[in-house]
Amino acid sequence: MTVGQALERAEELRPGCKVDSRTRQRWLCEEDGMLRALLFSSCGMRAGVGADLAWPAEGGLDDAVELLVPVPFDTLYPHYLCAKLDAALGETERYAGEQARYNSILAELSAWLRRRAKPKRGAQWRW
Repeated sequence: MTVGQALERAEELRPGCKVDSRTRQRWLCEEDGMLRALLFSSCGMRAGVGADLAWPAEGGLDDAVELLVPVPFDTLYPHYLCAKLDAALGETERYAGEQARYNSILAELSAWLRRRAKPKRGAQWRW
């Protein structure tokens, strides 16, 4: 999914958004940075993509920038943006619903990464 697609889907879910586009782009950048640090850094997957790597010094992100999370888990981005929008606007019930959807997709992504990315040789697993 690209930045433009994520913003468009979030706009479909929350038409007439009062939060600036650059702020929503920054949220995507922060999300990709967090996901890279928590999930993707140890497995080396998707190393060259993500809004966190493409954030410019000035201006906003290009709509064509590819986001970090691969298909089919990239549906978490619109839910993440909607949750952030709802939290910013004080819509706590809507926030809770969107955050639950986001958390569910994130859990599926985490499980997929654990199955796909094998631990490095000599790694100690603690259960």
